[in-house]
Amino acid sequence: MAETPKPSREAEILDAATQVFLRYGFRKTSMDEVARAAGLSRQALYLRFAGKRELFQATVERMIGQVRAAALAALDHEGRAPADRLADALTALNGDATGASGVVIRELLQETAGVSGPLLDRLRGDVTAAIADLLRRTGIAERWQDAGLTAGELAEHLYLLPPAVALAGQDAAEQRRALYTAARVITRGHPG
Repeated sequence: MAETPKPSREAEILDAATQVFLRYGFRKTSMDEVARAAGLSRQALYLRFAGKRELFQATVERMIGQVRAAALAALDHEGRAPADRLADALTALNGDATGASGVVIRELLQETAGVSGPLLDRLRGDVTAAIADLLRRTGIAERWQDAGLTAGELAEHLYLLPPAVALAGQDAAEQRRALYTAARVITRGHPG
């Protein structure tokens, strides 16, 4: 039986930092708190990251990367129906890939707009392109031509939905149902 590879020390630190930043936000998080959560001394943490801003930047980059990877993997999952693939991708965009709510993630991203802006632009571009590609390949986009909507416009609409669902204050299961409903509406009865 193959062993599960042990995460790198940096990954462990970033996991701990993610949890602390998500719990306290950027302003209230201290390097001492992150070091304690990661099982390090403060000095050891400073050997890897020059300061809180650098640590936060690495944490945000990792979070966005996790969301991007999960959303793209969901869209690429050939064994699932298009509505399920779309719903899974939207759920990943809603924060599921990081274990945090989309609202909390967006609050943290606002703290570092300069850092996260280009990363979020890449996330949006990659995910909307993948959604549009799925809609074209499955013939779903053709069903919307009579309404004057393109695959790209449908993809943008879906991409913008998770933040609104997260802000509605529903629990995770209700959010997932709302995102799945949106995916079913867009796929308009596509057989899968």
